[in-house]
Amino acid sequence: MLGDSRLLLPAAVVLIAFGAFQRSRWSLRWAGSLCVIGTLVLSSKLAFLGWGIGLARVDFTGFSGHATLSALIWPVLLAIGLTARRPHWGAAAGLMLAAAIAYSRLPLNAHSWSEVVSGWLLGASGAVWTLRRLDASPTARPGWLATALVIGALIPLAFPQATTHEAVVRLATTLSGAKDPHARSTLHEKSITLEAKILTD
Repeated sequence: MLGDSRLLLPAAVVLIAFGAFQRSRWSLRWAGSLCVIGTLVLSSKLAFLGWGIGLARVDFTGFSGHATLSALIWPVLLAIGLTARRPHWGAAAGLMLAAAIAYSRLPLNAHSWSEVVSGWLLGASGAVWTLRRLDASPTARPGWLATALVIGALIPLAFPQATTHEAVVRLATTLSGAKDPHARSTLHEKSITLEAKILTD
């Protein structure tokens, strides 16, 4: 739940809107980070699900969306919403929370280490880049944080059956024309076949 894009993205949009209204310097940078990094994550997933493009050697089929968005959004949410004088404490707490969310994907076999670590690093880089534009004396806005999280939480509650993964799968198969999305097992099968062919040539 804490790493669900249906919670995090609406919450980020709400906070960006508040920041833009106050003409805060970080809001535009965060919006840009979300767009660029979100595009990278989506592209990596579409490439694998639709065309089977991945890295078998490191078991990579695309950046973990949970890891990436958690590391990109939670540090900014907590830095702006909780800590007025020392926003870096909120940012550090957000990064640790994101790391825990990222790690939780491993026991579920939802992602590999390469997908989780690369996703966390990608998201964290966007969060750090955003937080460098905080005002010299930022004022904590607990009301902003509460409003953002409440609005974000309403989305998964209102649509409990809808998932972003299903939408990405449908988009990938539509764009590629594939009957079924590629699976992780097929990536390794292709790699083994290619290695065997190279050895026999």
